[in-house]
Amino acid sequence: MGYLDEFDVKKYVKDRLSEIKDKDEYALAKSVLYEGLYKMSEVFEERYKALHNKVYEELERKEESYEIAILLLSKNENKFLRMFFPISDLDVIEDKGSDIKRDSKEDKKSIKTIYLDATDSMCKAFLQENIRLSFTNNGEKHTILVQPKRALRYRKELGKLYETFSYNGLRWNTVNTVYLDRFFDIDLSEIPESAIDVEVVYGKYADMIKEELYPIWNIERNVFKSSTFLSPSKDGLYYEREMVKQSNKEIILRLVLKTEGMVGIRHEEEKIIVKSYEESYSDLEGYNIFDIRYTKEELPIGLISNKRKEGMLGRLLNKNGEEIHTEAEIERIIDELNIEDYVSLKSCERVPVRSEVLDESIILPDMNNFSSREFLIKDGCPGLVLRFLRTGDSNLCEAMVRYAVSQLQISFDEYICIGVLENSYSL
Repeated sequence: MGYLDEFDVKKYVKDRLSEIKDKDEYALAKSVLYEGLYKMSEVFEERYKALHNKVYEELERKEESYEIAILLLSKNENKFLRMFFPISDLDVIEDKGSDIKRDSKEDKKSIKTIYLDATDSMCKAFLQENIRLSFTNNGEKHTILVQPKRALRYRKELGKLYETFSYNGLRWNTVNTVYLDRFFDIDLSEIPESAIDVEVVYGKYADMIKEELYPIWNIERNVFKSSTFLSPSKDGLYYEREMVKQSNKEIILRLVLKTEGMVGIRHEEEKIIVKSYEESYSDLEGYNIFDIRYTKEELPIGLISNKRKEGMLGRLLNKNGEEIHTEAEIERIIDELNIEDYVSLKSCERVPVRSEVLDESIILPDMNNFSSREFLIKDGCPGLVLRFLRTGDSNLCEAMVRYAVSQLQISFDEYICIGVLENSYSL
């Protein structure tokens, strides 16, 4: 008969007992089969589950199993999502001038932030356009041209988050920025305050423009009160402050921001230890990252996450820091990213990179680049070319390739990872 995945021990015992007609033999068989075999199977099942859970707990470092998810929220909906917060506080500041914002971090210029619901190719083309602004001032109609710029404040927030992860000594999993890279700022500073009938003319992009959206994520900026830390202890060289982690199933990870005088931050199972040169009782700033795995059913469609599929091999490799640079490993990483609804990996190959032969169809790993510099490609560098095929009609397919090659670049840092979407098209 053999062992089957769905083998039902209880049914098997019952069927075998039904075949026995003799009462004495039935009583003995029942004692052996039911009270022996069946009870033994229950014990082994419980032991297997306990062993299974123990192995996963050993392989998974809880503070590194975080997920960062991003949603787009409409300002007109007045909707509150539990455990989700604005990436930039500038998006939720009350505006006295309708949708024209005063951005103190950008030289107090008036800007209008829009979301371009289009492919990566169209977003690049949009940056080269001159957008027409028309308005009436003192009874006269005027028109000026401005060039859109990327809304960099979201990437700046990502840069701060990355630095905090690094200083806390935790592994960085690329945040998927496919939404964030579609926000653009339109400079309205040249329009006089007395102007009326202000209109932004987007031309062929008009149907792709969404004006009342802003991104939110499951990260809350937080102040850790000094009262939550134990009194500093001194070891002769440094002071150490300990913050006992409060039990909160909704918060999967707490991060402490680096401040002046800090030597380092160490995460242990039940506490966070902050080492500094001087004794301090001041409050500390940081982040709370919320675990949203138990509330996905309540979330609206459109959530983009960096969560990977769980796999024993991936957990083991991450724990030991092992890197197996094979095509099978590349396929495993891509499969874990949960992007099969957008693109699939067709092939990969190692080739020397020549900048003169690179065309506009290449997709570079830019989601971990938190500076304003472009990704540099030097002639002769070993390249890892990843060819993808579109599996859906979403305009995020190109961006999902960027996400994939950005993830791979972390593991295959001796190569320049390059993505190509072979059956691409523009919307």
